Amino acid sequence: MVQMGFENTFGPAAPPLPVMDDPSWVRRAMLVEQVTMRYRTGEFTPAQRCAAEDAFRVALYDGEPLVRCVLADSLKRLVDIPRDIIRKLAHDEAQVARPILQHSPALNDDDLIRAAREGGRSHCLAITERSSVSTRVAEALYELRDPIILRRLLANDGASLPEGMLHAILSGFGTLPGVVETMARRRLLPLSIVDRLATYDLPNNPSRERRRLAG
Repeated sequence: MVQMGFENTFGPAAPPLPVMDDPSWVRRAMLVEQVTMRYRTGEFTPAQRCAAEDAFRVALYDGEPLVRCVLADSLKRLVDIPRDIIRKLAHDEAQVARPILQHSPALNDDDLIRAAREGGRSHCLAITERSSVSTRVAEALYELRDPIILRRLLANDGASLPEGMLHAILSGFGTLPGVVETMARRRLLPLSIVDRLATYDLPNNPSRERRRLAG
Protein backbone atom coordinates (compact mmCIF):
# COMPACT_ATOMS: atom_id res chain seq x y z
CA MET A 1 0.00 0.00 0.00
CA VAL A 2 1.26 3.45 -0.87
CA GLN A 3 1.80 5.68 2.11
CA MET A 4 0.39 9.20 1.77
CA GLY A 5 1.09 10.56 5.21
CA PHE A 6 2.64 13.90 6.02
CA GLU A 7 3.05 15.81 9.26
CA ASN A 8 0.41 18.26 10.42
CA THR A 9 2.70 20.99 11.71
CA PHE A 10 0.93 23.99 10.26
CA GLY A 11 -0.55 27.00 11.99
CA PRO A 12 -4.11 27.36 13.26
CA ALA A 13 -5.38 29.14 10.12
CA ALA A 14 -6.90 25.92 8.78
CA PRO A 15 -7.73 22.44 10.11
CA PRO A 16 -4.82 20.00 9.89
CA LEU A 17 -4.39 17.93 6.77
CA PRO A 18 -5.46 14.30 7.14
CA VAL A 19 -2.94 11.48 6.98
CA MET A 20 -3.95 9.55 3.87
CA ASP A 21 -2.47 6.12 4.53
CA ASP A 22 -5.72 4.25 5.21
CA PRO A 23 -5.70 0.60 4.09
CA SER A 24 -9.15 1.08 2.55
CA TRP A 25 -9.04 2.53 -0.97
CA VAL A 26 -12.52 3.94 -0.42
CA ARG A 27 -11.27 5.89 2.58
CA ARG A 28 -8.16 7.02 0.68
CA ALA A 29 -10.35 8.25 -2.18
CA MET A 30 -12.52 10.19 0.26
CA LEU A 31 -9.45 11.77 1.84
CA VAL A 32 -8.05 12.73 -1.57
CA GLU A 33 -11.37 14.37 -2.38
CA GLN A 34 -11.37 16.28 0.91
CA VAL A 35 -7.82 17.57 0.47
CA THR A 36 -8.35 18.56 -3.17
CA MET A 37 -11.51 20.43 -2.23
CA ARG A 38 -9.64 22.48 0.36
CA TYR A 39 -6.81 22.99 -2.13
CA ARG A 40 -9.23 24.34 -4.74
CA THR A 41 -10.91 26.73 -2.33
CA GLY A 42 -7.57 28.31 -1.43
CA GLU A 43 -7.85 27.84 2.32
CA PHE A 44 -4.38 26.33 2.69
CA THR A 45 -1.34 28.23 3.89
CA PRO A 46 1.64 28.12 1.49
CA ALA A 47 3.19 25.33 3.55
CA GLN A 48 -0.04 23.34 3.56
CA ARG A 49 -0.40 23.85 -0.16
CA CYS A 50 3.07 22.41 -0.76
CA ALA A 51 2.29 19.48 1.53
CA ALA A 52 -0.96 18.83 -0.32
CA GLU A 53 0.89 18.83 -3.65
CA ASP A 54 3.36 16.30 -2.27
CA ALA A 55 0.41 14.16 -1.20
CA PHE A 56 -1.03 14.40 -4.71
CA ARG A 57 2.31 13.19 -6.09
CA VAL A 58 2.16 10.15 -3.85
CA ALA A 59 -1.49 9.51 -4.81
CA LEU A 60 -0.38 9.35 -8.46
CA TYR A 61 1.10 5.95 -7.60
CA ASP A 62 -1.82 4.61 -5.58
CA GLY A 63 -2.43 1.02 -6.63
CA GLU A 64 -6.19 1.56 -6.88
CA PRO A 65 -7.14 3.35 -10.13
CA LEU A 66 -10.32 4.76 -8.61
CA VAL A 67 -8.26 6.75 -6.11
CA ARG A 68 -6.35 8.26 -9.02
CA CYS A 69 -9.67 8.87 -10.81
CA VAL A 70 -10.86 10.94 -7.87
CA LEU A 71 -7.61 12.90 -7.91
CA ALA A 72 -7.88 13.58 -11.65
CA ASP A 73 -11.52 14.58 -11.52
CA SER A 74 -10.88 16.90 -8.60
CA LEU A 75 -7.94 18.67 -10.29
CA LYS A 76 -9.22 18.76 -13.88
CA ARG A 77 -10.19 22.46 -14.01
CA LEU A 78 -7.34 23.95 -12.00
CA VAL A 79 -4.90 26.29 -13.70
CA ASP A 80 -2.51 26.82 -10.80
CA ILE A 81 -1.37 23.24 -10.26
CA PRO A 82 2.16 21.85 -10.68
CA ARG A 83 2.51 20.61 -14.23
CA ASP A 84 4.29 17.41 -13.26
CA ILE A 85 1.12 16.29 -11.46
CA ILE A 86 -1.19 17.09 -14.37
CA ARG A 87 1.11 15.58 -16.98
CA LYS A 88 1.42 12.36 -14.98
CA LEU A 89 -2.36 12.09 -14.76
CA ALA A 90 -2.67 12.79 -18.50
CA HIS A 91 -0.50 9.72 -19.22
CA ASP A 92 -2.26 7.42 -16.75
CA GLU A 93 -4.64 4.72 -17.93
CA ALA A 94 -7.64 6.01 -19.87
CA GLN A 95 -10.20 6.16 -17.08
CA VAL A 96 -7.85 8.28 -14.98
CA ALA A 97 -6.51 10.47 -17.80
CA ARG A 98 -9.89 11.21 -19.40
CA PRO A 99 -11.05 14.19 -17.24
CA ILE A 100 -7.61 15.78 -17.41
CA LEU A 101 -7.35 15.44 -21.19
CA GLN A 102 -10.90 16.68 -21.63
CA HIS A 103 -10.77 19.71 -19.37
CA SER A 104 -7.40 20.67 -17.87
CA PRO A 105 -6.32 24.22 -18.77
CA ALA A 106 -2.88 23.38 -17.36
CA LEU A 107 -2.05 21.25 -20.41
CA ASN A 108 -0.54 23.07 -23.37
CA ASP A 109 -0.50 21.95 -27.00
CA ASP A 110 2.80 20.10 -26.60
CA ASP A 111 1.36 18.13 -23.65
CA LEU A 112 -1.75 17.20 -25.63
CA ILE A 113 0.20 16.20 -28.73
CA ARG A 114 2.46 13.96 -26.66
CA ALA A 115 -0.56 12.37 -24.95
CA ALA A 116 -2.17 11.77 -28.35
CA ARG A 117 0.95 10.12 -29.75
CA GLU A 118 1.83 8.07 -26.70
CA GLY A 119 -1.64 7.22 -25.43
CA GLY A 120 -4.33 5.00 -26.85
CA ARG A 121 -7.50 5.73 -28.75
CA SER A 122 -9.37 6.56 -25.52
CA HIS A 123 -6.81 9.24 -24.68
CA CYS A 124 -7.22 10.77 -28.14
CA LEU A 125 -11.01 10.69 -27.93
CA ALA A 126 -10.83 12.58 -24.65
CA ILE A 127 -8.68 15.27 -26.31
CA THR A 128 -11.22 15.63 -29.14
CA GLU A 129 -13.84 16.54 -26.53
CA ARG A 130 -12.02 19.61 -25.20
CA SER A 131 -13.93 22.87 -25.52
CA SER A 132 -11.27 24.00 -28.00
CA VAL A 133 -8.69 22.05 -29.97
CA SER A 134 -5.91 23.98 -31.69
CA THR A 135 -4.84 23.34 -35.27
CA ARG A 136 -1.56 21.81 -34.04
CA VAL A 137 -3.35 19.32 -31.83
CA ALA A 138 -5.94 18.57 -34.52
CA GLU A 139 -3.15 17.82 -37.00
CA ALA A 140 -1.52 15.42 -34.53
CA LEU A 141 -4.86 13.62 -34.14
CA TYR A 142 -5.35 13.53 -37.91
CA GLU A 143 -1.90 11.97 -38.37
CA LEU A 144 -3.13 8.90 -36.47
CA ARG A 145 -5.60 8.29 -39.32
CA ASP A 146 -8.14 6.66 -37.04
CA PRO A 147 -11.69 7.13 -38.44
CA ILE A 148 -13.28 6.98 -34.99
CA ILE A 149 -11.01 9.75 -33.71
CA LEU A 150 -11.58 11.80 -36.86
CA ARG A 151 -15.38 11.56 -36.59
CA ARG A 152 -15.23 12.74 -32.98
CA LEU A 153 -12.91 15.58 -33.98
CA LEU A 154 -15.25 16.64 -36.78
CA ALA A 155 -18.16 16.64 -34.32
CA ASN A 156 -16.42 19.25 -32.15
CA ASP A 157 -17.12 22.76 -33.48
CA GLY A 158 -14.48 24.02 -31.07
CA ALA A 159 -11.78 22.14 -33.01
CA SER A 160 -9.77 24.30 -35.43
CA LEU A 161 -9.66 22.21 -38.61
CA PRO A 162 -7.88 23.87 -41.55
CA GLU A 163 -9.35 23.67 -45.02
CA GLY A 164 -6.61 21.38 -46.29
CA MET A 165 -7.23 18.88 -43.52
CA LEU A 166 -10.95 18.80 -44.26
CA HIS A 167 -10.22 18.08 -47.93
CA ALA A 168 -7.78 15.34 -46.92
CA ILE A 169 -10.38 13.77 -44.63
CA LEU A 170 -12.96 13.76 -47.42
CA SER A 171 -10.47 12.27 -49.87
CA GLY A 172 -9.11 9.63 -47.51
CA PHE A 173 -12.09 8.77 -45.34
CA GLY A 174 -15.17 10.10 -47.14
CA THR A 175 -16.46 6.62 -47.95
CA LEU A 176 -16.43 5.51 -44.32
CA PRO A 177 -19.67 5.59 -42.33
CA GLY A 178 -20.45 8.87 -40.59
CA VAL A 179 -17.50 10.92 -41.81
CA VAL A 180 -19.31 12.98 -44.45
CA GLU A 181 -22.45 13.33 -42.34
CA THR A 182 -20.49 14.57 -39.35
CA MET A 183 -18.49 17.04 -41.41
CA ALA A 184 -21.67 18.38 -43.04
CA ARG A 185 -23.07 19.23 -39.61
CA ARG A 186 -20.12 21.45 -38.66
CA ARG A 187 -21.22 24.99 -37.90
CA LEU A 188 -18.57 26.72 -40.03
CA LEU A 189 -17.09 25.28 -43.21
CA PRO A 190 -14.99 26.74 -46.04
CA LEU A 191 -16.93 27.22 -49.27
CA SER A 192 -14.74 24.70 -51.10
CA ILE A 193 -15.76 22.06 -48.55
CA VAL A 194 -19.42 23.05 -48.82
CA ASP A 195 -19.16 22.57 -52.60
CA ARG A 196 -17.76 19.06 -52.19
CA LEU A 197 -20.26 18.07 -49.52
CA ALA A 198 -23.13 19.26 -51.68
CA THR A 199 -22.32 16.48 -54.16
CA TYR A 200 -22.96 13.75 -51.60
CA ASP A 201 -26.34 12.05 -51.42
CA LEU A 202 -27.21 12.83 -47.83
CA PRO A 203 -30.71 13.06 -46.35
CA ASN A 204 -31.56 16.78 -46.02
CA ASN A 205 -28.01 17.63 -47.02
CA PRO A 206 -27.28 20.92 -45.16
CA SER A 207 -24.43 21.76 -47.53
CA ARG A 208 -26.80 22.07 -50.49
CA GLU A 209 -28.76 24.73 -48.63
CA ARG A 210 -25.54 26.47 -47.59
CA ARG A 211 -24.37 26.42 -51.21
CA ARG A 212 -27.69 27.87 -52.39
CA LEU A 213 -27.50 30.69 -49.86
CA ALA A 214 -23.86 31.43 -50.71
CA GLY A 215 -24.49 31.35 -54.45
